[in-house]
Amino acid sequence: MPEMVAFNSPETVIPATSEPERPRKPLKRRTSALNTMFYFLGLEQRSGEGVKENQWIRILTFVVLFIVFVASAIGFFIMWCTNMYNNSLLQQLILTENSTASEWWAKPPVYPLLKVHVFNYTNTKEFLEGKASKLKVEDLGPYVYKETAEKTNVIHNGDGTISYREYRYIQYLPEESKGKPFDQVVVPNVVFLTGVSKKRLEGTWNQLTFNVAASSSGSSAFIKKPVESLLWGYEDELLKLAKSLIASDIVTSSFGMLMTRNGTSAENFTIFSGESSLQDLAVIKHLDGKPRLDLWHTDECDRVGGTDGSQFPPHLMDRKQPLQVFIKSLCRKFPLVYDSEVTALDGIPAWRYKIPNNVFSHPDEHTPNHCFCHLESGSCPPSGLFNITGCSMGAPIFASFPHFYTGDPKLIQSIEGVEPVQEKHETYADIHPRLAFPIDGASRFQINIQVQKAPMITGIEKFEEGQYLPVIWLEVVPGVISDELRAMIYHSTYSANAIQMSLRVGTLAFFVLSLVLLIAKCYCGARSSGKK
Repeated sequence: MPEMVAFNSPETVIPATSEPERPRKPLKRRTSALNTMFYFLGLEQRSGEGVKENQWIRILTFVVLFIVFVASAIGFFIMWCTNMYNNSLLQQLILTENSTASEWWAKPPVYPLLKVHVFNYTNTKEFLEGKASKLKVEDLGPYVYKETAEKTNVIHNGDGTISYREYRYIQYLPEESKGKPFDQVVVPNVVFLTGVSKKRLEGTWNQLTFNVAASSSGSSAFIKKPVESLLWGYEDELLKLAKSLIASDIVTSSFGMLMTRNGTSAENFTIFSGESSLQDLAVIKHLDGKPRLDLWHTDECDRVGGTDGSQFPPHLMDRKQPLQVFIKSLCRKFPLVYDSEVTALDGIPAWRYKIPNNVFSHPDEHTPNHCFCHLESGSCPPSGLFNITGCSMGAPIFASFPHFYTGDPKLIQSIEGVEPVQEKHETYADIHPRLAFPIDGASRFQINIQVQKAPMITGIEKFEEGQYLPVIWLEVVPGVISDELRAMIYHSTYSANAIQMSLRVGTLAFFVLSLVLLIAKCYCGARSSGKK
């Protein structure tokens, strides 16, 4: 039993233990991971710690923190002040041999639609008989064709260029067309009017001979043909007769307004692949081995350049610089200037570029166009027309926008049924701002022939000298785009933008956090040194 100790009275006792009382240990302070981090960063002091205790860890922490800060600053600079991320994506566009970009370039997963409108002349008999003062036309169509375009004879030259020829296969789409391929149309006889133009500067005997040949073959100023034959080729009696008489000058007796568009092109193109410089991607270097066309009388107009319109150098997508498109059938480059922001392909952002309205203006209205005038005669067509006789085998062919849009009012007034409308007849391209290739748009041009009289040739007396007659106009739109290309465009727009924004926000947050911690570390370190 324990002993009893008296308390307040002799009878009151308290028990006393036989074991001595143990001294109590001081309580340890619990530390969290955050406290430990603050300690090593110098943001928190602990009692009982030596001055030199763990000093090497703090130095190491400072070094690591400084390295992290530098890395975050570099990441911030790259994502916010350079185009390195964007350029890394654009590297995939370079046309290296056996790459996906090169395969898609050679066989584009896009199937353009060629929409052809024909000007059907409805009062030619009355006009030629002098009963009507003006010709009347009606715009028939569109007759729609699917184009399958490929590059053939592709050669990677090893110097950052690629040589190739174009191949097109044309397929009629009745469900898309407004009209039938066997529709009969009356149009200007291009073969006859070209013959008259070439004979007008020759002697009387040659003109009379041509007149007899035209009469014997039944050729006159107008011809009636099915649309399919007019566009893609028919056996012309006048050409057939001329070929039999002058076989060396005429290669074929067939003629069609678009005959050379179907099949393999005669021209050989050489373009930059982008391997040497992405800024030259898809730019045409040579046409048939030459850097010039030898058609126009200034270097800027005559020099080959621009792209074929399927791809542009990405660095030009800044809204300030014009893009250049080379159209071989018109033998010149065309500028495209930024117009506005639009959406295409179900909501994909794009930049709309348009051909300026003054591209076909008379030099008196737009001075740079003087280089396209005929050098020897100094003659220039009226505003709205472009002389392509030099690349049309000598035929007096003139290009324009459909229905003489932006042209001289006299062109519109000379023929009834011509009604220019901007929305229907202007040319534009909706271009992806990062990938720099069109995802929508419409290329629209009209083919006209000029009447040039000859004294000894009959059947053209009722025409005005130099009168311009519209024949057809064309509209090329992107048409069907494969699911693979759509997916690539979508991911290059939204997924790439989301990744870029995430990296930007992440590098910004990491940079700010590392900067704050570094400043705090330096401040607390200086404060501790001051106290000591």
